[in-house]
Amino acid sequence: MNARLAAGLTILALLIVIAVFPWVFTPWPRGYSDTLRSVETASGTDWLFAPEAPSAFYLFGTDQYGYDILTRIVWGFRWTLGCVFLVAAARVLIGGAAGVLRAVARKPGRERGISPLAGIPGFVIAFFALYPFTINSGIQGWRLFLFQCGVLTVLDLGPIAGSMAAKTSAVLATPFVEAASSAGAGRLWIFRWHVMPFLAEELLESFADQTVAVLQLVGRLGVFMLFVGGTVMTFDPPLLDSATGEIAGLIGLYRLKLLGARWMLAWPLASYLVVLAGMRFFASGLRERERRLRRIYDAR
Repeated sequence: MNARLAAGLTILALLIVIAVFPWVFTPWPRGYSDTLRSVETASGTDWLFAPEAPSAFYLFGTDQYGYDILTRIVWGFRWTLGCVFLVAAARVLIGGAAGVLRAVARKPGRERGISPLAGIPGFVIAFFALYPFTINSGIQGWRLFLFQCGVLTVLDLGPIAGSMAAKTSAVLATPFVEAASSAGAGRLWIFRWHVMPFLAEELLESFADQTVAVLQLVGRLGVFMLFVGGTVMTFDPPLLDSATGEIAGLIGLYRLKLLGARWMLAWPLASYLVVLAGMRFFASGLRERERRLRRIYDAR
């Protein structure tokens, strides 16, 4: 195991622990709000109004509605990580299966067509597909979460399927596979013992890359107020809020505080960068590990 892979696994393991047991890492319950509190000082009673800057009482400060930012971040990790891992895994499984089937069933001289959506960025498609269902949605909780994950899964399946088809075709064309076939080995045996060991590394590496891609996509949607788990809009006054408090959503909510209460944006942004760093270390570490294994294999 190389240093980058170890760092990525360590960061992701810590984040998963926080996501699974959020109540351990914050002194306040989920949804706790304190817009006005009194502090006794030597000169008398002082009244503190939200938003409060970071202090020993609120380590990350509070937002304009009195919500403890640390509490929102800790409870939001489960939604961000859940979406990223679920979508990345679904993309790899569905796209990988489609690629393998394409490689096995491909006929000589048959060319693939060009998708009419190939030139449209995935973010644009995701935005217009999710917008009608995300803001004040009639679908609530896990149902909306799973629907959003399903839409994000469909995006970018083509490149994964194409990459897996090329990898499968290359393995099927190797001499040892042809030798096994000539010796009378069946397709299932060849696929189990000769193809899958090579595809497993490719699938794991693709999963790592997809976690980074999905996290970046969720971040872009959050900037445009489309939050994982739903966006709540009120009209009197007109306000937007994240139904789950996931990390990218908090960045979108607090992005206008860059010139004012900067801590409101700084802490969610730092948390997002920690998640991104963990996934990037994980992906690059897996690629380095794969390159080392290939060099060892080629040397033999």
